[in-house]
Amino acid sequence: MDKTNNRLLIHQDMEHVTLEQSVEIILTPHFYTFIREELDINFSYQAKQIAASLFDDYVNNLTDYQYHVSKCNNNWCFYAYNIEEIEKFLEGVGIEKHRVSKIYFAQELSSVLDKPIQISDKNVLKTIDDTVTIIPLRFMEEDTEFKTLNLAQVKLNSGVSLGAAHSSFIPLKETIILSSIFFILGTIFILEGNRIKASISNENEQLVELIDENPKYGSTLLRTNILETYEPIDKNERAKRQNIKDIAKLLSANSQLTALNIRKSTIKANIKTSNSTISKQVIQSAKAKEFKSSNSGSEIQVEKKL
Repeated sequence: MDKTNNRLLIHQDMEHVTLEQSVEIILTPHFYTFIREELDINFSYQAKQIAASLFDDYVNNLTDYQYHVSKCNNNWCFYAYNIEEIEKFLEGVGIEKHRVSKIYFAQELSSVLDKPIQISDKNVLKTIDDTVTIIPLRFMEEDTEFKTLNLAQVKLNSGVSLGAAHSSFIPLKETIILSSIFFILGTIFILEGNRIKASISNENEQLVELIDENPKYGSTLLRTNILETYEPIDKNERAKRQNIKDIAKLLSANSQLTALNIRKSTIKANIKTSNSTISKQVIQSAKAKEFKSSNSGSEIQVEKKL
């Protein structure tokens, strides 16, 4: 290995290496699953709390994954990876764990891959729609011009240490719990939306019958009905969505959502904190967002009328 370059691109076809120094490794997409999302959140710890639920349809639910989150311009970038599988592969190609100082993801190379790079006699690394992808070499055109990439000169911003990768582990049990919470939230919105749709449909049918019998009242009644029917519903639904966003902003690495109850006129949430200092912070933030709050030890309940 070139001693002037302390970075290695890790791919499935790489040859065995001998190291005399610590290295930063860049994982190709063989070793992670990538999702980019536009989310109305401000902090990475908030994004990390929902990471597991975003990957439900993309990764094997029977495998324990670690998650890394970074800000990508106006979006959030999410990575799911299995550190045990990565460590096993690294060991197989001669890279000991204590030699790895930092782990990066090849997605960070998207801005410099204006041309593809050939990483083996079988595969190519290429950017497609701003996503770094592995493509079999046989799918490339014969006159494709490949790029030689000096990894030492590439600026990488969002990495994770091997120790932090282990600490970012989210057990399967917690993943299931979080996924269940978000599934329940989605179901609530769907059921509520269907109920409102059915109610509006019945009212509109009655209105049409009334207007047919009294045509001269049609325009006035129609305008009045639209305002009376849709404005309260729209206002209520907007309030629900906004308050769910506000509750999400109360969560952190030290405060977890344990229950959420949405009624026609109220919304309630139970939040468990790690210590009394965090409890005070959550209560103060809830008050600023006009929630009523009460606490019993590390359990906090916030409530607001819609």
